[in-house]
Amino acid sequence: MSETAKPAREPVARALSVLEALNRAPLLHVGEIAEATGLPKSSVVRLLTQLADAGYAERMSRMAGWRATSRVLRLASGVRESDLVAEAAREPMYAFTRKYRWPVFLGIPQGHEMIVRFGTASESPLALDPVVHNLPTTFLLSALGQAWLAFCPAAERDDVIARLAQSRRASDRLARDRADLDRILARVRKRGYAITDEATRRMTAKVIRSALEARKRATGLGVPILAGPRILGALSLRYFRSSLSDTEAARTYLEPMRDLAREIAAKAAMAAHLSGNEKGTR
Repeated sequence: MSETAKPAREPVARALSVLEALNRAPLLHVGEIAEATGLPKSSVVRLLTQLADAGYAERMSRMAGWRATSRVLRLASGVRESDLVAEAAREPMYAFTRKYRWPVFLGIPQGHEMIVRFGTASESPLALDPVVHNLPTTFLLSALGQAWLAFCPAAERDDVIARLAQSRRASDRLARDRADLDRILARVRKRGYAITDEATRRMTAKVIRSALEARKRATGLGVPILAGPRILGALSLRYFRSSLSDTEAARTYLEPMRDLAREIAAKAAMAAHLSGNEKGTR
């Protein structure tokens, strides 16, 4: 990065740090903002004046101090809950892979597909999967999709399955046999996790070339990311059946995966609270 780019960025970063400080309290004085941001008081006053001119801050009185205005909500209007979950998941997922070596993937539903929003294949010495972000995986044949479907609200599950039943894709064919699918999802709910089945490992149609070998040799253990009665997404740990049986994988990694899901849910809830997006939508 060029040296000329740094001074141009610095005022923006300082202004944002002032806004973040204002967002954490109803009212703040200049000295309190300076302490929170590490900026000189003179810089804080200048930035507050500029933010006030732009409509993002206002001075209530000399005694009361400054506050953020409702205009700051516009800055978060484009942030969906799925974005908060993906952001919250990044560091915990990296830490998981550093500790356990296997790659993990985050899936969030979009329409009739699960979208892999983030994965740690680039950090895993055991990964065969390509580094993928924002690419689809099937609902019915993947551990990510089955983990989400099994634990999502019944009405949402019915809607997704009804749409999948209209699909002509071979990977969605199971949706037409609702009784069989319901039995599969009931088993997932009972044991608390999903395992990629043999049909998925055989399925190679419309998969990028670099993923074909991974599908043949690796499988997934999927768990939901739950926030009380709500489900935010799902996680999948990818492992080799030549190294671990499904039973061994669950015995060794199910609880760490559940811990990871709980950590992501907590971080996402905190991020939603701070952004005022607690009722965000996927």
